[in-house]
Amino acid sequence: MRRVFAICCLLLVAPARDAAAEWHFTPMVGLTMLGNTSLFDPELATEKRHWNVGGAVTLLGGGIFGAEVITAWTPGFFDDNEVENDPDLNLVTSSRTLSLMGNVMLTTPRNWTEYGLRPFVSGGFGLIHIRKVENPEGLFPVNLNLAGFNIGGGAIGFLSERTGLRFDLRYHSVLNPSDQGPIAFDDVHLRYLSASIGIVFRR
Repeated sequence: MRRVFAICCLLLVAPARDAAAEWHFTPMVGLTMLGNTSLFDPELATEKRHWNVGGAVTLLGGGIFGAEVITAWTPGFFDDNEVENDPDLNLVTSSRTLSLMGNVMLTTPRNWTEYGLRPFVSGGFGLIHIRKVENPEGLFPVNLNLAGFNIGGGAIGFLSERTGLRFDLRYHSVLNPSDQGPIAFDDVHLRYLSASIGIVFRR
C-alpha cells in the first residue's frame, strides 16, 4: 500500500514540476533597420541600420502561453554616421528611440524542446519614446511619448540548465498616428524592425 501511495505521489509531483513557471532574464543587442517616419529626417537616417540594446523579462510555464516585458533602445536613430564629420550635412545633434512593451507569448510546450530551440511568437502594446535635437539652432526639437505596439518571434535555446540564447525579430510601430504640430510632414508615425540576440538566464 505504501508503494502504491508513493508511486501516486510521484505521478502527481512530476507533472506539477514540469508545468512550474520559469523566469528568463535576457539582455540583448541587435540592429534597428528599415525604419519609416513622417517626422522630419534631415539626414535620411531612419531607414538605415543602427545598433540597439535592450532586454526582456519573461515568464514561461510548461505549456504554450507566457508573458514578457521587452525594451529596446536605439541611440542615433535619426543620425547618419557617414556624415557626422561634415558640418554641412551633420544636421542632427542627438536622437534616440526607446520602446517598452508588455507582450503575450505563444510557444511550444517545454517538454518538446528542453535543450533544443523553442520557437515563439509574441506581441503586445506599450510606449515608444522619440527624441531628436537638430543642429545648430535646435529648431522644432522632438520629444514624444506615443502609444505603440510590437509583434515578432524567434527562438530560445538552452546551452545548460541555467543559460541559453534568444534570437528575436520584431516589428515596432506607433499605434495611432497623431498631430504633433510642425515637427512632421503629416500626422506623426514611426515604424521599424529590430533583430536581436541575447543571453538568457533562467531561474
